[in-house]
Amino acid sequence: MHRIHIPSLTRARVKHEGGAAQPAGDVSTPLAILYFVGAGFIVWAAGPNAAIPITTGIWIGLFAAFQVMLMILAVPRAAFAADTSGYLSFDRLPLVAAVLIFGPVPAAWASGAAAFAWTLFADPRRATVPRRIIRAAGNAGMFALASLAAGLVYRLLSGSFPLSDLSLPTLGRILALLLTLQSVNELLYVALSWPSMSGAARRRPIDLRGALTEVVISVTGVITAIAFLSMPLAGFVLYTAFILSVAILFKRVVNMVKIQRRRAEELAAVNHVNQAVSGAADLDDIIETIFSELSGLMDFAALIIGVYDRGANEIDVRLNYDEGIRHKPSRRKPGEGLLAWTLEHQEAVFVADNRRESHPSMRHSVIIGRPPVSIIAIPINFQNETVGVISAQDYRPGAFDHHHLELLRGFANQVAVAIVNTRLFSELRAHQTELERRVASRTAALERTTASLKDAVATKETLLARLEQENRRDPLTRLANRRYLDETLKQELRRVERFGHTLTIAMCDIDHFKRVNDSLGHGLGDEVLRAIASILGTELRATDFVARYGGEEFVILFPETGVADALAACEKLRRLIADYAWERISPALAVTMSFGLAALADPRQTPAQLLASADRALYQAKRSGRNLVCEPIALPAAGE
Repeated sequence: MHRIHIPSLTRARVKHEGGAAQPAGDVSTPLAILYFVGAGFIVWAAGPNAAIPITTGIWIGLFAAFQVMLMILAVPRAAFAADTSGYLSFDRLPLVAAVLIFGPVPAAWASGAAAFAWTLFADPRRATVPRRIIRAAGNAGMFALASLAAGLVYRLLSGSFPLSDLSLPTLGRILALLLTLQSVNELLYVALSWPSMSGAARRRPIDLRGALTEVVISVTGVITAIAFLSMPLAGFVLYTAFILSVAILFKRVVNMVKIQRRRAEELAAVNHVNQAVSGAADLDDIIETIFSELSGLMDFAALIIGVYDRGANEIDVRLNYDEGIRHKPSRRKPGEGLLAWTLEHQEAVFVADNRRESHPSMRHSVIIGRPPVSIIAIPINFQNETVGVISAQDYRPGAFDHHHLELLRGFANQVAVAIVNTRLFSELRAHQTELERRVASRTAALERTTASLKDAVATKETLLARLEQENRRDPLTRLANRRYLDETLKQELRRVERFGHTLTIAMCDIDHFKRVNDSLGHGLGDEVLRAIASILGTELRATDFVARYGGEEFVILFPETGVADALAACEKLRRLIADYAWERISPALAVTMSFGLAALADPRQTPAQLLASADRALYQAKRSGRNLVCEPIALPAAGE
């Protein structure tokens, strides 16, 4: 096997409906020319003076043809290891055999001519004629130099041409020949391929394991030389046919492995995208996953994915890749162009060579830069509705086949599901946002209504409390009124009955109040009532209760208070009233007050009976000269 440099212009920078870019170089042009010219000069200088016999020339030509046939059956080294470049073939077999049979110079001419012819015509669609000539020159020079170096080393070690024996020294010379051939080939290949190598390849330019394998396989060239020199012509022909059969079988097996590997990679990519579609809500993330997976499955110069926005009637180009350049998302109006044609007609576009076949989608396309040569455009359909377009493009003729078409169609189906899912998710999210907005608005309205109701209830309670207070208070003196007195007296009697407490009440009346109203007027009389109410409300304890009983009469409740304490309290009130500066109201005014006490003698007494007892004591104080506090008078038994 032999390392051959014939890289394709993979992902050459070209874009349909996009920016222009320049094609990538793949070999060092000066070095390729140097290889070719240098090899030709060295081989000519090292060549024999005498002319090569016709028979020998024919055999050399046949070995060169044999080498070309084996080169045709070459397989990419990437079929064995993904991180390697170049090709593997059994072309080393006739090359080594030619060196051992005819010598280094004839072998160099044969191998160089075979490499030039195969590189030039192996795949004319992959590059322009000048690029193919440059690569053919580089490969021819590399083969010739490697063959010449190996043969010269063998000659310097006293090797014979043709090979005469397989003694141990001869085997050592053959081993040196094979190692030299492999080493020179590897070094020349790395130098020639350096411009197109990736960073990872440059860090490990030589695959030692593959190189040693090739050295081992090169032994077949030694066997071929022995077969040529020892077998009759018919036997050697059969041997050659056997070698070709093995090479064909090897290529078929490698192709089958390659197909199986590609199918496994495609299945893994489909599963990966399916997981992304089912688990992601962002369409851009899914498109990025599809782009990543497609990049590992097929070579393209450009990849475009557009989503049809029916509402705006526009093509939303979410992915616009151009040979390593990611253009910003853009929008295009339907009309002219490949994407619009595919979207409108809902038909797949497959063009193997746009230079030779015209497609309706390209007639009105506006192309910036180099026009695409190989084109695939697939409508993204979901339930008979076109929701987008996906297109892969390249400017190599025949860059895509129908397998790529079906592969892209499968990914288009996944993009369709992703588009519909994200649309539904967006609609659901918009609906949820609107629902949340409405709920928030209703909640705010309810909160405002609730707050208003709370304010109304508070206002109502305040008004009711105020009304209740108004209903319980005397409007003139702001003391409790007769109604409030009745409620409070009943509560105190219940407490007395339940807890056995004492209760004393006092009924008091302003002495000669009618004279005040008659002489000074009712206005000043009201002021006197307010002054009396102020004294009573200020001087009594917090636990005592005072109410206006009617007119100029007042009632005081002394809960849990005996007669003696109540008498002292009333006496204090009497003095305060008598000593009050009434001249502030009127110069000649003097006001006194009489008090009558009553103590609850029997818990069964009614409020009316208790008030009547206090009224009798008050009457006694009036009869006794007024401005007095009269102690309780014995009450009739309950039930009288």
